Amino acid sequence: MTWLGIGGIEGRQTEVQAAAQSYQDELGWTVGVYGAGVWLVAGREVEALDVPRELGSRAWNLLDQSVPVFESSDDHAVRWTFITTPHIGPTLPELAVRGVDHIRSGRSIDLPPSRFGQHRLRWITTPIPAQVSSFNAVADAVLRATRG
Repeated sequence: MTWLGIGGIEGRQTEVQAAAQSYQDELGWTVGVYGAGVWLVAGREVEALDVPRELGSRAWNLLDQSVPVFESSDDHAVRWTFITTPHIGPTLPELAVRGVDHIRSGRSIDLPPSRFGQHRLRWITTPIPAQVSSFNAVADAVLRATRG
């Protein structure tokens, strides 16, 4: 694993290393690179809400659609992961009962273009510097989307 929090990778870069360098340089995120993936640790910089695709799509439509969100899949399901500001306070059980995983401080967030076997993470809406949505706004949209 290569940490990019101090300096960067020089010379020819893989797609994953280039993405990691971009996350570091453009967004200020401290990321790690491993084989076919790039990740960051949730907490100080960002957290995430990982939701079933259908619910994520409805929530995204309730938001302004500029919220950074990416799609991930495995052999069983497709999920959308919203990047948010860190949440201060307890986990919200009303999200968990709806199949939402709150990726909190200390857990890792795999980022596009990470690849897991045949499955590849891809951005629905790419992040823009200094424009990560608040946890509360995204959580509220997810809860409203479950009602409608």
